[in-house]
Amino acid sequence: MDIRHLVTLKTIARLGSFTKASDELRYSQSTLTIHIQAIEKELNGKVFERIGKNIVITELGNELLSIADVIVKAHEKIETLKNGKNVNESTIRIGAQESVALYRLQPIMNQFQQIFPQIKIIQVLGQKSELIDKLLTGEIDLLFVMQRQHDNANLVAIDLVEEKMGIVGLGQNLHSLDDLKNKNFVFIYPKNDCSYRNVFEKYLGGYLESRKNSIEALSIEAIKQSIVINSGVSILPYSTVQREIQSGQISFFELDLSLEDKVSTQLIYHKNKWLSPLLKEFIKLIEQEMHKTLSATKHNE
Repeated sequence: MDIRHLVTLKTIARLGSFTKASDELRYSQSTLTIHIQAIEKELNGKVFERIGKNIVITELGNELLSIADVIVKAHEKIETLKNGKNVNESTIRIGAQESVALYRLQPIMNQFQQIFPQIKIIQVLGQKSELIDKLLTGEIDLLFVMQRQHDNANLVAIDLVEEKMGIVGLGQNLHSLDDLKNKNFVFIYPKNDCSYRNVFEKYLGGYLESRKNSIEALSIEAIKQSIVINSGVSILPYSTVQREIQSGQISFFELDLSLEDKVSTQLIYHKNKWLSPLLKEFIKLIEQEMHKTLSATKHNE
């Protein structure tokens, strides 16, 4: 089976459109049709169906797609070797949530680039759902997120560090959940797709029913600013407010979370991802530095 045909299959499946795939691959739509027809002839079955205006991949197409991912990635690796591309000219593509990128990753990436100055690191920030899509389609190599439990069978997740989660507020206002009763706090929600939004609702939900004042903030920095400006409270990982806590600007009351609610910073990659020596070195450094951070935090407690 021609590798170009498999690339066409992957692109149409990802974009859900022959027209968009034609634009991206710079093939005519008739050429894409020939590619798909060749696949269907060889397999003696349909890989796509047209339902109304939508293109839907069939069960047979999905089975081939999982195999095509492996074959195309292997082919790309062979092309890299064939072209004699040096490891020092490589690129690492990383996806990360804002919270991980700002408060966990940046110092480690700086350290890695001091060791490998010719390595190009492309960092893509976004929402977890968008980044997982990019990981599944091979647009990024590695993904770093804060989340509870990993539940995608196509992905491998490594717990790097368990995050301390707690209620944050101004100064020394908070020492327990009881401090939230009968006080006119503004409750500041993390955005709806935030990995720990459910922790907020579970532990603070009972205090929200009678409250009229609440804000949904789109970033951690927005939450911190809202706490200061509006005398608000929220739930955040300790790592994101450590500096403000140490300066006395913000107080932090750690929550005793159940096992199912615990949040960790995780490194995730596709189960079929070929981990080059360079990626392995990067992952090794990440794990070492995260472990040092965890040890230092426990030592200071």
